[in-house]
Amino acid sequence: YQRRVRVTCEAVINIPDDTTTDSDVTQDNVTSRETPCEQYLEEGGIPQSLSPRSCLAMEPPKLDQIKKWTVTNYKFTKQLVSEKFGHSTKTVDKEIDDRISDLRVSKVQYSNMLKEARAMYTRYEALLTSHRNLRSQFQTMIAHAPELQDQLQANATTQSILEKNGEGLLGTFKVFVDTLNTLVNITMQDTLYTIKNYENARIEYDAYRNEIGALQNAVQTDSNKNKLLELQVVFEDRKQKWEKLKDDTHTKMNLLNENKLMVMRQQLDMFNSAVIAYFSGNGDRLSEVLSEYHIKAQKFSEEDASTKSFLSRSE
Repeated sequence: YQRRVRVTCEAVINIPDDTTTDSDVTQDNVTSRETPCEQYLEEGGIPQSLSPRSCLAMEPPKLDQIKKWTVTNYKFTKQLVSEKFGHSTKTVDKEIDDRISDLRVSKVQYSNMLKEARAMYTRYEALLTSHRNLRSQFQTMIAHAPELQDQLQANATTQSILEKNGEGLLGTFKVFVDTLNTLVNITMQDTLYTIKNYENARIEYDAYRNEIGALQNAVQTDSNKNKLLELQVVFEDRKQKWEKLKDDTHTKMNLLNENKLMVMRQQLDMFNSAVIAYFSGNGDRLSEVLSEYHIKAQKFSEEDASTKSFLSRSE
């Protein structure tokens, strides 16, 4: 028996021990190797490799946890599969379901916008590097071609102006990309996490609701009556959990919509004003945009110019 417990626990915990013999397996060894299993149970999960034999020496409360976890996941999976094949009814709230569907579509659209904005940032960073290198080359050639000094100086000045304006435009691109990234990968993702919990709670609620309905339609034996009373207690708990998460989901989506509208209106106005000012050659207007939105121009050293931006690396 001790040998069997030892081998099973070693398989679960994955601790190689070639030096231990059957005589070395004591009750202390068994207890020490049960600790990771018990800790895993306290964290709310069961390892896939866990077999009944690995828990032979566990205390009854731990075995009860395994039983409850198994029953809950069985009911959850059964309800989910039954819904997929149309064998079971599910609770539908059209209003919140439509809002969740719209949110998921919106996240895809904003993710595409973020992807294109990052690509534009990378391209304009490369263009800015070309302006800087060309201006430096014009200035270098002035000493080597004095007969072209006036033309070279004029071109160097033009490239310098384009470089300065480009730094301002790149600064607005960075703010736009950072804001979109926060909206898509933090704010929206947090709301979708709440939605996922709400959907899981709804499946659990429906699983117990359908089971209670089946018992109510069955023959009313003493066993069924006792089981029905037990299920109704659990059902009320799942119902309260589902209703709370439903309210949380409504609140999160309302706050998300308000925040999204406020932030994106500002960012889109900023982006449009900066692009128009840059391509019209209006450096003063571009400076006003940077000052209005408290944006710093994206200046790069010569060393930075030879490497990719952090945005392109993050892709």
